[in-house]
Amino acid sequence: MSAKLKLDQLRFDLPQAVMAPYRDKLEVRTRELDTLARKSGTGSEKFKKAFARFFAALGSRGHIADAITESIDIRALAIALKTRDAVHIKLDSRLLEKVDAIKPRPGSLLVESLYSHYLKVYDELEDLQSVEAWLRQAKTIRGELDENTARILSGAGPKWLVESSHEQQVDFDVQVSRVGLGSYLSGRFLATAKNIYYLETLRTLRPGENHNILHEVQKPEVYSSLYENGTLLGHEILKILISRADVSQIPEHWMNVIMAIAGDPRVSRQSERFVRWWSHIPEELIAKVRGWLSKLDLKLFLEALKNFADEAKQKTSDITRMYPERKRFLEGLLDQQLVTGTRLFLSKSARDYLKRHYKKEHLPSFSLVDGDKSIVYISLPGAHVVEGTHVCKFWIYKKLSDAAVVFNYNKTEFLYSELTSGMNMNMIRQKVGPCQAAIVHRKEWEIKAAYELRNAEVEVDAEAILSKEYYKKYKNLGYL
Repeated sequence: MSAKLKLDQLRFDLPQAVMAPYRDKLEVRTRELDTLARKSGTGSEKFKKAFARFFAALGSRGHIADAITESIDIRALAIALKTRDAVHIKLDSRLLEKVDAIKPRPGSLLVESLYSHYLKVYDELEDLQSVEAWLRQAKTIRGELDENTARILSGAGPKWLVESSHEQQVDFDVQVSRVGLGSYLSGRFLATAKNIYYLETLRTLRPGENHNILHEVQKPEVYSSLYENGTLLGHEILKILISRADVSQIPEHWMNVIMAIAGDPRVSRQSERFVRWWSHIPEELIAKVRGWLSKLDLKLFLEALKNFADEAKQKTSDITRMYPERKRFLEGLLDQQLVTGTRLFLSKSARDYLKRHYKKEHLPSFSLVDGDKSIVYISLPGAHVVEGTHVCKFWIYKKLSDAAVVFNYNKTEFLYSELTSGMNMNMIRQKVGPCQAAIVHRKEWEIKAAYELRNAEVEVDAEAILSKEYYKKYKNLGYL
């Protein structure tokens, strides 16, 4: 419970004699401020008109350099770089050459404004090299280019900042202040440097080790930041993780980072994502990723198959019975390191199932196939296999032409028949030859498949892909 007190309004008067000295001081300071504004050129009517012309030009489609004709226009540019509209100012060689032509010795206001803007937006600048070159020259002319600033403007400033903090064995934040960047903490330059600092942590991780840094580097603003010589931080992250991981396997949390940054390299080399990321990665590292993804493809294919089997109402159905057999057979090929490549073709229902259980960015590249059957293409030394869910046959080819549909990465949706009987007919028409075998998934199909793979000169260990019962029959049939 609260009570309200009613108070009379308090009134008081200050004698004129008491306030007069403060009023006089305020008037003096106001006049001083007006004088400073006039001296800086920003309080005059001439500057206001120049400033208005500058922003009018900024809003038009013309080049901003055309709006700069005299020194006061350069001052308008310097002030504009400190406003929220600075992001719309195109700083390029044409504009900077125009500035130099009007004022060969740049003023401190412009140099500081441009340097501050550079540190704020850094890798978002359209012509980063021209801005850095101009700042180096301008600071040299003014006698302000010390060693640290020269390294900051060297083209690889963030990387140098990180390396210098390690060399001098000081914390990153301490080094930031030492090199004169303590007043520019909220900009892309230092954000990029901080991102590069993450690389040092990645390099110290044991192969497969989990660490919070793995979540940080999956953020687009981190892996898309500039590293050095036009490369991105993501390129270096990829190289570190791929190089350090075992060639035969990679932990899921490491693979997730690779997929989130660059996606699947088994796509068209002309695709935007391949050009941006994988074209900068050595081929031997890409080959490692393809090997890991082949295992992931088979894992996801079997998972989609198992999901369908689990949802089957009749647990005695063929699909339920055949799941363990196919799992043992395919994983046996993987365990023997015979799988050199794969490609996944999912039904829409299988796609929807996987998307419910995995993040989109962590899934490998896959194509869609009509109907309810999913298919996986498997490359082996000396043979090619097309395997599917449900009652799809186990297709074995000794050879495939480069025009085989499973190699068409420009196409992402297929008919089931294109990948099965249709591909067989195309190989016949192209005079490559028909499939070596098209094995129906009936009892003992694995024995026939193992035999046909050996017949195709695939060095397969049948014991690793067959049950004990079937392996015994395989030996009794004289297939060893």
